[in-house]
Amino acid sequence: MFGDDQESQQRGECRASFSRRSFIKVLGGGLLLTLATRSLTGCDLADAVLEGKRSVSDDAQRTLTIPTVDKLSKIYFTSASAQIFCFTLAPELLAGTGVQFTKQELSLLPAGTSSLPYLGSLSGGGEIDREALLAEGVQLIFSISSVALTESNISEADDLQNMTGIPTLLVDGSFEHINDAYRFLGKVLGKEKRAEEIAIYCEDVYQRVNEAILPIPQDQRVTFYYAEGPSGLQTEPSASQHALAFVVGGAKNVAQVEIGNDMGMSSVSLEQVLLWDPEVIVSWDFIVRGGADQIIRTSSNWKTIKAVKNGRVYTMPNIPFAWCDRPPSVNRFLGIQWIANMLYPQAYDVDMVEVTKEFYSKLYWADISDDKAKELLGNSYPPYQG
Repeated sequence: MFGDDQESQQRGECRASFSRRSFIKVLGGGLLLTLATRSLTGCDLADAVLEGKRSVSDDAQRTLTIPTVDKLSKIYFTSASAQIFCFTLAPELLAGTGVQFTKQELSLLPAGTSSLPYLGSLSGGGEIDREALLAEGVQLIFSISSVALTESNISEADDLQNMTGIPTLLVDGSFEHINDAYRFLGKVLGKEKRAEEIAIYCEDVYQRVNEAILPIPQDQRVTFYYAEGPSGLQTEPSASQHALAFVVGGAKNVAQVEIGNDMGMSSVSLEQVLLWDPEVIVSWDFIVRGGADQIIRTSSNWKTIKAVKNGRVYTMPNIPFAWCDRPPSVNRFLGIQWIANMLYPQAYDVDMVEVTKEFYSKLYWADISDDKAKELLGNSYPPYQG
């Protein structure tokens, strides 16, 4: 570290030695564009060229020194949500995984995902193997929130960075800022073109869903219950980030409960669900997530509820990531289309097979067939009226 006088002197010497023109001659053409997420001058530019480093400011206004794009080869993340962001942009840079995938999930992920070492996650009070981060040569870590950044996020990132010496970037990946998050990540990872394509896709999806749903009066909205957990008796109020995709998709959430912690899943009784009597239930599946979809459809305890009587209990598609939450990332932009079309097929009139195929190809690097899309949609494939 330099004092102010020393730093000023060194920067002056650097400016005298390295003019902008001389750097252009050294670099050649457009390579400068790949070196930083913002303009670099003087010694910052010298560092970028000679040392492979650059300075960026993250969404918590922290300034960090990170590798230049041409030097960046290994990244990691603090959560499954952050992993989805990174995976959809640059799967080849992943040093490991924070998700322990099933065989079904791996079948829809790029080749090589199964060989990635599991390095852990900070989600839900978990741990990351810090020694493994260093052993794997991780150069940059992403902490990407699904809600607005908090002091806890900042403290957690600072602690991880201090313990490992690996720069840890904080990014606001909340639903309303997901486009900005992708554009920022695209610059950091040297994936500007792909990031812009994803950002535009998300903007377009949200606009189309919103324009279709907004005119529907509240008293004409379909009442809905989100059945979580092995018994289906955990759920999310509308204020929960885990219910956001359903709310944006136009569902009228019946759950009048206190919001849970960061993990959500507020407990309710069957008597409460019977009183709410929702027209539609979306449940976790039994096979992948250990959910209650089969119980809800077949148990006599649930049979008097409108959704069950009318055959409108739908299993949320889950592979390779749940469509509406857990993790609450860009996957929700498929989820809001699924919900809007399922509840209001005339207002949001799309072919969900084609929507699914487009999303998996554009975001998940997976070109799937019509039959595979229908398999993913499961019993939620049209007709939706039971």
